[in-house]
Amino acid sequence: MIGAIILAAGSSQRFGDDKRKSRLPNGDTLLEATIHKATSCLSEVLVVLRADDHAFADTLANTFANNLATRHDNHNINFYLAPDSAQGMAHSLANGISQAQDWEAALVMLGDMPFVEANTIETILNTYTAHRNQNTNPAPIIVPCLGEKLGHPVLFSRRYFAEIANLIGDRGARPVIDAHPGNLVKLPITDNGVILDIDRPIDLPASD
Repeated sequence: MIGAIILAAGSSQRFGDDKRKSRLPNGDTLLEATIHKATSCLSEVLVVLRADDHAFADTLANTFANNLATRHDNHNINFYLAPDSAQGMAHSLANGISQAQDWEAALVMLGDMPFVEANTIETILNTYTAHRNQNTNPAPIIVPCLGEKLGHPVLFSRRYFAEIANLIGDRGARPVIDAHPGNLVKLPITDNGVILDIDRPIDLPASD
């Protein structure tokens, strides 16, 4: 099983408000749009939230339970409150990976990057499968690249889960990527969404 871990436990300091709840022109919040994008390609999704996001987690769970029931969908979406979220992104990811130990691989997505195309996610998944099936790289790390820029989401074989579980700081999983250059697969992509995140209100797309 390959699942998605969506990191949405940040403090939104540069945004000035809780950007996860900001509305996009289609009516979805920023985080809802990212979750929808993940479920368009994967049936198992884990959303990592702040340690004190009890009410927010309940609201999201109810929203998506209703959506899935309406669509007769069997996706499994879980909302996890990371106990170490205040210490930085790496801590949130380390907490989250502990909930995915039965997965074959994890696609790590950022909650403020909803503009990644579904086709890009499918290409990442297919590239991982191709390397595994051909035995060219039994434990690939697949990173989409726009030109020379490394982007998101990033797919990690379960072989790295133990290392991810020990991450600290605010660099996310970059130390794991840097530690395994021989297993890194840089996937050329023309999708601007792999580097387009929302840090400030001005980054939000304007309504028509």
